Amino acid sequence: MRHVVSLLICALLLTMVSLAHAEISPREAQRFGVDITLLKGGVELRGAVLSRDQKELRMAVQRSWLNAKQPEILKQLDNEASDTQAASRKELRERIETWKTERAAETRLVAVLKRELARLAKVVDPAAIPDSQFVVVTTPADRVRRVFMAPAASRQVVLAAWSERLDRVEETVLTTLKTAVAKQNPQWQTEKVDLSDRLPTGQLQTANEWAARQAIFEYEYCDRLDFQGTGNMVVRVGEGVAKPDLAALLAQTAGDALQGQLEGLDLGGLDLGGLNLTPPGNKPAKADWQSTAIAEAKSLDRRGFRVTRIPKITGGGPATVSTSFFARMDDGTYRILWTNETTTDPATIKDEAVKRLEQDPQVQEILKVASALSLGNDASTAVRFGAAVQSSLDTSETRFFEFRQRYNNTLDGPQLVVPAP
Repeated sequence: MRHVVSLLICALLLTMVSLAHAEISPREAQRFGVDITLLKGGVELRGAVLSRDQKELRMAVQRSWLNAKQPEILKQLDNEASDTQAASRKELRERIETWKTERAAETRLVAVLKRELARLAKVVDPAAIPDSQFVVVTTPADRVRRVFMAPAASRQVVLAAWSERLDRVEETVLTTLKTAVAKQNPQWQTEKVDLSDRLPTGQLQTANEWAARQAIFEYEYCDRLDFQGTGNMVVRVGEGVAKPDLAALLAQTAGDALQGQLEGLDLGGLDLGGLNLTPPGNKPAKADWQSTAIAEAKSLDRRGFRVTRIPKITGGGPATVSTSFFARMDDGTYRILWTNETTTDPATIKDEAVKRLEQDPQVQEILKVASALSLGNDASTAVRFGAAVQSSLDTSETRFFEFRQRYNNTLDGPQLVVPAP
């Protein structure tokens, strides 16, 4: 069905050559924050490219802009909407049945999949589905002549403008658009805008989009696979394993920071077992943290997993925690589907939080070593830094939950854009 819609759109484009305006130049395209696609025949589309490969280009275009500039394309898409949704529901039911058989032992997941099958079996009146802010135009690759991709900074302006539903976003130059956005939302530069819920639902899903949804659902409704670490060290945490808490990771990172200062010193018999420091000359070889996590996910046959990484103790600076969710693609490779960085300034941490962390036995071991080496200030910095890391971890957990909530309710919900490898 997707192929049929694409061919129909192309037929329309071939009849619209005389209606096309003068072609935009690369220099002119840079003045705007949208992606601009030029199709053979002179037709121009403005919006956001969702995906592009050797077969096709998928682009999200505001319904209002398409209605004003290319109304025949919008009319064709709307005419085909009910057929597309019917084909999508049929394909989705078949995929769920296959999945249910593959994971028959996962009782919680199977129960959710049965619920989805029952929902998809109900007849839906297309007229009852409200129009989305965006439509998705799918064009065969051989009909695409040129694409101007907007830089990330420019895209942020446009996303914020779309979020606020400002007028004529696609035709407003960036300098003017920034001013308009700032009036509506002074915090637009620091906010992460997600407009996936404004894309049309019930669309045919690519193989990778379907694989990504499976990864999210299995993470939510099966035993979860999580890793935590710092630098290139990651360890499995959470369900099924002993979970190293923040103090354990703080001990590891602080141990790394003190390692260079300990080597070659006479410690007078002080036991360093609690810090798990590696003796000089026996440092383990560095491993790639992604490869480590992916290898275990493969061995456990997990479609999705999360990795949370905290920074090493460096004596100062912000405490940035990065969280990534990996999904297994249709070809069996793993790709980062969602990522987030949260930063906390240790100077903003209250003394009460630092004191609570200082009471942990592993942290007290750090303080003992620091005291023996007259590194008291470094130890105090490490503890405050650890409290800042905990704050970043809490915020990161909230954002990860929000990401999952968007996609773990239905299997034909907001369109899921899979990042390029």
